[in-house]
Amino acid sequence: MFQPMKQTCKYCTEQNIPFPKYEVQEEDDKLKECYLLENSQESDAPIVIFFPLINDTFQKYKAPGVERSPEELEQGQIDICGPKTPYATKELTYTEAAFDKLVKLSEYNILNNKDKLLQALRLAVEKKKRLKSQCPPKVPGHP
Repeated sequence: MFQPMKQTCKYCTEQNIPFPKYEVQEEDDKLKECYLLENSQESDAPIVIFFPLINDTFQKYKAPGVERSPEELEQGQIDICGPKTPYATKELTYTEAAFDKLVKLSEYNILNNKDKLLQALRLAVEKKKRLKSQCPPKVPGHP
C-alpha cells in the first residue's frame, strides 16, 4: 500500500524535485485511510493527500457513521487491486455497475476524510498567499 508513495518520494529526491517527505509510520496498529503530506519548509513542494486504504471502512459503512445493513454488505465489497479487478489500469471502459461502485466509493472517501481535504485546501491557500506576498510587484509593460 505504501510502495507507490515511497517510490515517488525516492524518485523526487533523486531528481531534486520538491516533494514532501514520506513520514508515514507503517508500524502503527491502525493505519489511517487518509494521510496529509506537506513540507512547509519548501515553497515549491506540493501538498499531497494519500489514500492507502480506500476501501477499508466503506465495506461496513455506506456513509460516514452509517453502518450497512446485512443486505447492503455486498455493495461495500469492491475489488480495487486484486487479480480480477475491473479497475486495472489496462481497462479502458467500466461496466455501469463497476462505475457506479467506484463513484460511491469515491464519494464516501471524500465525505469520510473531508476534514483532511479541507485542511489541505487551507494549507494550499496559505502557501499561495505567502508566495504572492514574497513576489515583487509587477511593473506595467514588463513580463
